Amino acid sequence: MHISPPILFPRQNNEEYAAWVMRTMPVDPRRGFPVNGVGSWHGGIHIPHTDTGALANPLRAVADGVVVYASYPAPTDKRDTKPLNYDGATDNGCVLIRHEMLIGEEPVSYVFYSLTMHMKQVRSEIQDKVGVAVRRGQVIGTTGMVSGQNAYHFQLCCSSDMLKMLGGRDHGNLDVSAPGRTKPVYGRRYFLLPDGTAIYEGSTPYGLSASPCCVTTESLYIIHEGAKTRTLHKVGDDYQPVGETVLAVDYICEPTPAVSGHKTYSEWVRVVYPGGEGWVDVSSPAVKTWTDADFPDWAGWTLVNDDITPDGQCNSATIKKALKKQNTDFTPFICKFPLEWDFATFDTRFSWLKAPNDSLPEPMSEESYTALKEHAKALSFFDKLPVDTQQELTGLVWHFDPRGLMIQLQKAERRLIYSTKNKMNDFTTDDMRYGDLSKEQILAQGKLNRINVFGEELKVNFFDFTKTVDEHFASMDSMAYWTAWGEYAPLIRIMIDKFRKNEGGVLRHELLNKAFLEHGTTKECVGTIKKIIQKIFHKNEYNILKGNDINKITLDIAEQVILPKFTDLDWFNGLGITIHDTYSTKIYLDDFEIIETDTGVFHRKSFKARLTFQIQDHFGLDIADVNGKAFELLPWFCSWFILQRYRNYGFKPFINESNFSIWIEG
Repeated sequence: MHISPPILFPRQNNEEYAAWVMRTMPVDPRRGFPVNGVGSWHGGIHIPHTDTGALANPLRAVADGVVVYASYPAPTDKRDTKPLNYDGATDNGCVLIRHEMLIGEEPVSYVFYSLTMHMKQVRSEIQDKVGVAVRRGQVIGTTGMVSGQNAYHFQLCCSSDMLKMLGGRDHGNLDVSAPGRTKPVYGRRYFLLPDGTAIYEGSTPYGLSASPCCVTTESLYIIHEGAKTRTLHKVGDDYQPVGETVLAVDYICEPTPAVSGHKTYSEWVRVVYPGGEGWVDVSSPAVKTWTDADFPDWAGWTLVNDDITPDGQCNSATIKKALKKQNTDFTPFICKFPLEWDFATFDTRFSWLKAPNDSLPEPMSEESYTALKEHAKALSFFDKLPVDTQQELTGLVWHFDPRGLMIQLQKAERRLIYSTKNKMNDFTTDDMRYGDLSKEQILAQGKLNRINVFGEELKVNFFDFTKTVDEHFASMDSMAYWTAWGEYAPLIRIMIDKFRKNEGGVLRHELLNKAFLEHGTTKECVGTIKKIIQKIFHKNEYNILKGNDINKITLDIAEQVILPKFTDLDWFNGLGITIHDTYSTKIYLDDFEIIETDTGVFHRKSFKARLTFQIQDHFGLDIADVNGKAFELLPWFCSWFILQRYRNYGFKPFINESNFSIWIEG
């Protein structure tokens, strides 16, 4: 993992990352994000804790970064007196860290800042040492007090340029007239079904009728979460739910006529629409697709920059509307307002407190205002920051509920470290054609079955058109019987059954995943990749992977790695026949962590990561398969070719897909 909560309470077994973050970072409702109890902009959240003794909870760096400011807190007796004690004892220790993180499968660099404030202690190794590097999970200090409560302030923010890098824009809503970004891409997918989108009936996507059951009468906004899809529609400026379906597994197949020439496949997703459920081809050019990297509005993301007043009072109509609706979840809100730790702008931001307003029962007296100002001075540090940091954080800055950003960044950790030139879901190749050849064209195939006798060419042809369809499939069944034994033998029968059903599409099966996972070529592949990554870390001294490191890993994999595949030795479990070489492969690196062990005797650095494989091959025959490879001499193979390519039959080939993960350490 690349980012984690400031207090590392244990993550429970099978606990989702988002649930872990929300559980370990509770918020004081009076000091939440983005507005505090008096209606002023608040750039972070106050996280309460239960420490009462001398040994407080250790606070940690949430991600790798560089310390740009750290101040040791005043002595305990000082926090109990003014100016720190404004409305209760307050610690003023703080640490500001600049983080640079790669995001997306094909990564780009994103810079953000984390601020931990109201710390009881700050570690000596980072005090007054601007530029010192810290790792995720490294202790930077301990929790303290704020306003007489055991709590600390935590916030995340970034510049406008970095918000554009993160979400593709720094104002307004997602432009639904434009396609989603191609880089970075990560997380869930989102679709817009425009008015007039065709919807097809059926409990499964197999055998859909040629004509749709209906077309949409309004735009529908889809959140595709893998196991389910959620549908929303727009009512005024709000997105309201239409419903959800848990039968949302993608069905990928050969291109439909409507999208032929645009993509190498069609993808069907089951969605709810007003009046029922049905299947939609989301690969249609009319349907636009985005990912989490686009921060879609219907996922709840809201960019708030409608407060044009120079003071620190929240005058945003967007926020006021959400508060009026008693909205308590501001994790998807990103708000633009000044950094509160710049004392030079205090009067500009807070003089409104002395005037009558709706946020306070009565205006603040001059004496109270002066006390607040002195309190703010004791906490402010902007003028002590390096010049380049001041430039990044001056003026209006984008602030996040830190929990929302952390959950988002965790989705963006997955890295694509290798991809074959052949693309996934390619139904346009010759071995995926079906019903395209006449009897005469098929009988003309075969090179090895041509025999020269006294200068005259004779042909022994095993393309037997006297057999029925059932007899051809019986021939394939016989092949499975004689060539497949052992644990994975059922796979070839599963594949033949799918071929017989004439479904096409993609076959995914846990037994196929297991076959790849345990295969010798997979183990060799993983071992080589582990050595490649290990070498990178020895060179960069176990620092976080940069863009050049990822590129180097990709190049080394291309040069050194033999990808998982089933060799001739696998003919006895059937996989050498059905999946010999593979067509396309993607390899991802995720759940990556650098581990430091210090026993007092030695200091050791290591890493732990998960490699995730997506591998596809075609259960189909091309012209070359029956010309010169000896397969034209096998009657069962000729039956397979006839069943697939003969125009009177045209049984659909399909794609076999395996997905599996392996942990590596080094």
